[in-house]
Amino acid sequence: MMQITMRLQHKAWALVLVVVGLCAAAAMAGARFIVNDSFRQLEHERAEREGERALRVLDQQFQGLSATVRDYAYWVDAARFARGQSPDFFQENFDSGNMGYLRISEVAVFDLRGRTLASAALEAGAMAPVGAERLQSLRELVAPILASPDAKTLVRTYRVRDGQLEFVTAAAVHDPAHAARGPQGAIAMVRRLDAAELARFSEVLMAPLRISLETPAHAGGHIHIEPMDPDRDELHAVLRDHHGQAVAELVLVLDHRLQQQGQSLSWAGMGLAALAGVLASLLLVWLLDRLLLRHLQRLYNEVRQVTEQGPTSAARVAVAGPDELRSLGAGINRLLDRVRQDAEAQRVAHERQEALQMQLLQSQKTEALGRLTGGIAHDFNNSLAAITGWVHLAAEDLESEHPSRTAIQQAQKAIRYADGLMRQLLAFGRQTAPKLRRLHWSSLIEETRQMVGAGLTRECEVVVDYRVDDDEVDADPTQLQQVLVNLLINAADAMNGRGRIELTLTAVDLPQAAHAPLLPGTAELAAGHYLCLTVEDQGPGISPEHLERVFDPFFTTKGKGRGTGLGLSVAQGIMVRHQGGIGVASTPGAGARFHVYLPVSRHDGAIAPITSPGGGVGRSVLFADDDQLVRHAWSALLDRQGWQVTRARDGEEAWAQFARSGQHFDVVLTDQSMPRLDGVGLARRIRATASPPPIVLISGHVNEVGADDLKALFSAVLHKPVDAADLDRVLQQVVASGDTGH
Repeated sequence: MMQITMRLQHKAWALVLVVVGLCAAAAMAGARFIVNDSFRQLEHERAEREGERALRVLDQQFQGLSATVRDYAYWVDAARFARGQSPDFFQENFDSGNMGYLRISEVAVFDLRGRTLASAALEAGAMAPVGAERLQSLRELVAPILASPDAKTLVRTYRVRDGQLEFVTAAAVHDPAHAARGPQGAIAMVRRLDAAELARFSEVLMAPLRISLETPAHAGGHIHIEPMDPDRDELHAVLRDHHGQAVAELVLVLDHRLQQQGQSLSWAGMGLAALAGVLASLLLVWLLDRLLLRHLQRLYNEVRQVTEQGPTSAARVAVAGPDELRSLGAGINRLLDRVRQDAEAQRVAHERQEALQMQLLQSQKTEALGRLTGGIAHDFNNSLAAITGWVHLAAEDLESEHPSRTAIQQAQKAIRYADGLMRQLLAFGRQTAPKLRRLHWSSLIEETRQMVGAGLTRECEVVVDYRVDDDEVDADPTQLQQVLVNLLINAADAMNGRGRIELTLTAVDLPQAAHAPLLPGTAELAAGHYLCLTVEDQGPGISPEHLERVFDPFFTTKGKGRGTGLGLSVAQGIMVRHQGGIGVASTPGAGARFHVYLPVSRHDGAIAPITSPGGGVGRSVLFADDDQLVRHAWSALLDRQGWQVTRARDGEEAWAQFARSGQHFDVVLTDQSMPRLDGVGLARRIRATASPPPIVLISGHVNEVGADDLKALFSAVLHKPVDAADLDRVLQQVVASGDTGH
């Protein structure tokens, strides 16, 4: 073991020394290269800046001469002199004193034809005429100016004469008061860059300066550097005339102080890098041995004990220190714990498998229940429809004081309750949509409270607080009553049948203010005005681990045989289909609060109020239904309301009567599931005729018809069983509107 540890230790030391040595060497080389290159680049940039500065200063001198020329050229006396007037203009303005002050070496004035009117040259402090050769070169320079219609034309250029560089500037002479006349002549001035000018220029630049009149050898940019010796460089700035031709070079002498300083700094940096490398190597070797290798040796000894004693009986690995080795020891301990708990894990997995099997069986039972409700829905709804019709006829035949009147009303309530039970099963199986009607929620709450007060809530006190005036909503009363019954029964069960259940109806505007706490169940609701019914009990509340699962199908905290866990899941589905929602809030020991949200009624006439009977007097209706009881009951009911009813046993018979009868039907009322020809097929045939009447679908299997067919073929859709007043109202509406669409 000691041999292995020593080998690892030596390898670690060697690795540290090699890595640190290579890094130090790379840092030294990099420091030397980077520093030297950086200072060399700085030296080059400084030289370019000096060259640019020299050219700018030279250009400033040139601009000063150009300004002098322009001042004289724009003078009225100069324009008169160019036209042959003011003969004293030249002698008064260009004497030796004035030319010396303006640093002008030569000056010449030309008329509009290019003839020399006057010229003067300042040589050794005395005035002399300008030579013919020089005048000729100046005349060639001003020729384009005299030919230009622009009186403000100016030409600047460099030229070399007699081994000296000269600034030459020429401008058109014009009368400022008569600028439209164009040039009246031209004036040219020359400044010679002699030794005195160069000395003055060098003082401005604070660097030795000379003018090279040889043809510039550098073919690149207008500034280049030529080395002279290890301590100095020459910067050459090319000077070009107005044709772009190089005429001379401005030469500045620059020293190498920055590069020398950079070399000194690079050597110092290399020395510091070497010293830092040595110190870092020693420190890393000490830290590696103290912080890593010793802990690694202890971990190795403990792992060896585990392998010798076996994973099930060995002690836990204990490695101190807040580093990865401690995490490695903890991982080994977790692995040992996992091995020791293998048998327990297998048992838990077996129980989990059994639980999943039970959930699968429960899901299969739910699916079978949905299929069963779908299979019997048609016949059951037909029976309810027939019973509803005959009971309604009986209720109309009885006087209001008849002893059986109460019994008939109770029978109608029982029929509605049976309809609600079927709709509950269909809602659970997701086979029916809510049958919306406008109602007062407070009335439904009172009716539900009276119904559950007969024993469903046992000895609980149900208290209702209405905090809104307008409580109209568009809802299916049966499905909404189912939600209320489920919530009241759950509240009573939570308090074991004794306690106070509080119902509060309030108004809520969504979305809420940003600082307001989020109401339970409103996260996915659209913006708008809602009514909220809160059902609050005084029970033990819902534990946090169960709070998020209360709406899961088949989840219940009730004892065996006291609940299936479907009530809240069905309630949630009903509220979603009503464009509303349901939420829950609870604090353990302080009861539970369920919040039910419904949009307020839009009051837009989408769900019209029930009209009085007898609105169908004189109207004819073709009624097709394959159930004889339904056909006779509802035909008798429609006859009593004033409709002229023509009955048909199925779609084919209805189509035959429609096709061969000369009578025009005001409306067609048809079932969906019929032999030979169903309701959709009958509607398609009638729609294909000229001026088809509106068609109303009344069926317990509306879900069998696609949404596109419902919209295109039928003017209204009713779910069996339907209230007699609702049927009469819908028939009146479609006939009155003459609508042939949905």
